[in-house]
Amino acid sequence: MSVAALPHEVRGVVWRLASPAGGQAAIAVIELVGSDGAAIDSAWRACRLGELRVGAVRLVDFFGVDHGIAARWSETLVHLMPHAGPVVVMKIAEKLRALGMEERREIDTRAAYPEARDEIEARMLAALAKAHSPRAVDLLLDQPRRWRERAQGCGPKGEADAKTLNRLIDPALVVAVGPSNVGKSTLLNALAGRAVSVVADEPGTTRDHVGVLLDLGGVVVRYVDTPGVRIGAPVVEREAMATAMDLANRADLVIACGDGGEPAPMMSVSNSIRVGLRADLRPIMWRADVKVCAPRHEGIESLVRMAREALVPEEAMSDPRAWRFWE
Repeated sequence: MSVAALPHEVRGVVWRLASPAGGQAAIAVIELVGSDGAAIDSAWRACRLGELRVGAVRLVDFFGVDHGIAARWSETLVHLMPHAGPVVVMKIAEKLRALGMEERREIDTRAAYPEARDEIEARMLAALAKAHSPRAVDLLLDQPRRWRERAQGCGPKGEADAKTLNRLIDPALVVAVGPSNVGKSTLLNALAGRAVSVVADEPGTTRDHVGVLLDLGGVVVRYVDTPGVRIGAPVVEREAMATAMDLANRADLVIACGDGGEPAPMMSVSNSIRVGLRADLRPIMWRADVKVCAPRHEGIESLVRMAREALVPEEAMSDPRAWRFWE
């Protein structure tokens, strides 16, 4: 069906991409929210996708673009679930816009989660759907109770440290810096449990920063392995180093790396961990917070604990107060 062939504009229905953008998932979720049931009924007729009653789940042809599942969870909420390829999502989005449906970036939590008992529980369900860290789950599930008790005056006064705990939902930025050829890439591979970064006994192997999501003991972070700093590096490496140092200055945590053949890593940031790498090859003469032999996984668990504590301390995790997790 061409865009020109679509019928008159739909009123009172907004849509948003509820799943991660960019094809990161196998199935996309496109959410349609109507001002009332009649608006959704009108939108569905305009889409020419057949009847969809409340509670129905059907296989449908999305405008000739893709086949997928459509589900109507309530009078005012429908989910379209095509394949998540970027082109598929883009073309379906074009059809919805052509029908006059307005795109919304922010979620209407009460409309999206009609099963929730109140606004806090709806916000909790929305946060649970996008939280990256496993340690966020139990803490989020307990928030509706904590906020209800706080409203009733029977819970702890004040609020938990939202800036810290929000790192459980949106991963913190962790940047590894240090000289060339000290084992930063081997460290990343050990932390990831798989080959993520190229490893070679040659300075300048990592010319661009390598980023990956890592689970550090239940706290997921955006970990960036940067190119090594070395004297006499070519222009392309110096530019990559400048980008890496800019990242380090904006990081939530810096992993400052060195080995026994290098002086102690110097970092001007407040939140950093000094890591002595290749500790099996030569003594680390400077004061390291943790000494690591990445190929043998020696010191890896200690580094993971230190990083997790630096980002989301146990004190914050065990705080019984309510957490304003939606801001």
